[in-house]
Amino acid sequence: MKNIYKHSNFSPDIFGHGGNKRTAQINELLINANINFREAKFSPFVPAGKNFLLYLKGIIYNRDLKAGFKNNYAIGRYIRQFETYVKNIRPNFFILESTSEYNILLFEVLHNNNIPIIALPHNIESLAYGFKSSFSNLKSPRWLFEELRYLEYCKKIFSISREEHWLLSCTGLNASYLPYFPTFELERYLLKIRSQKQFIEKKKNQNKKILLLGTFYNKPTLNGYIELIKNLKNYNDFEIIVAGFGAEKLNGMFVEKNVEVLGSVKNERLKNLIIECDYGIIHQEPSSGSLTRIPELLLAGLPLILNVHAARSNFDIKGLKIYDSFTELKDMLSSFTPILPPVLERPIEEKLFINYLRTTLN
Repeated sequence: MKNIYKHSNFSPDIFGHGGNKRTAQINELLINANINFREAKFSPFVPAGKNFLLYLKGIIYNRDLKAGFKNNYAIGRYIRQFETYVKNIRPNFFILESTSEYNILLFEVLHNNNIPIIALPHNIESLAYGFKSSFSNLKSPRWLFEELRYLEYCKKIFSISREEHWLLSCTGLNASYLPYFPTFELERYLLKIRSQKQFIEKKKNQNKKILLLGTFYNKPTLNGYIELIKNLKNYNDFEIIVAGFGAEKLNGMFVEKNVEVLGSVKNERLKNLIIECDYGIIHQEPSSGSLTRIPELLLAGLPLILNVHAARSNFDIKGLKIYDSFTELKDMLSSFTPILPPVLERPIEEKLFINYLRTTLN
């Protein structure tokens, strides 16, 4: 039996943020493929104490004195930690979700030890707004080719968005598309919300309720929603309800009566919001990855209006309206009649992923 290990920055949680949900989906697919895997634990292999040789190791690897002592020491420390882990655990195969910061060094250590890698990056980090390279200190997107160099070590890469699949394939990498879809447990929960929502009757002439839901610790989401609210706050014929992880960041920013910032909400409250609201709007700045809340809200029966940057990978899904400018959005809102979107089917790519795992790992 192969000694298969997996690593993610996030714990699986179907009610967590997008990273938790993607990891939960991947874990479920591995289990459905009958892959016996273990979570990699690197903490027992942290080098003990301060060691100047680790700084030298980082300098030799990075070859950039401008990176500073702290950064080069961290590089040497992580390389030693991963090398010690591989030497002691001796994995036969590795499944990696973590491509951020120093974790990316693990790709090269595994490759140097002839350990095949399947990568499922949650997004291309170098294309995410504001992210810097841990090695060159370049800001996104100027360190894209650094990240691609590490992804070249992979036997196979599964991207969360069609756009990243296209980009990786254009660089010659062996990439496929695995979209996010809720786990079976979360899917059942969302369909229960839909069954309650479809029987809610709206009073005539009642203001429409718009839900703005997201993880506001994500800068493209935060900036996008601030821009959206500024453009819609003076329209008194609908109510804007803001909720999600970190939505408290908007407290006190808007005083208009039709804008209500709820902040983080518990599952029961979120369920009721989805039932009460007429539709959701997702407005995001350009970024990488794909938004987990789009298929979830559609499954729960909430019609969605998205700007083109939020809609990435989702242009062919029914139940969506997509706009490219605020002028277009305002015209859309004046004539938009919310209709319960059709139930999404599980993507065929999940079956293809399972088949690949069974063929490769069993």
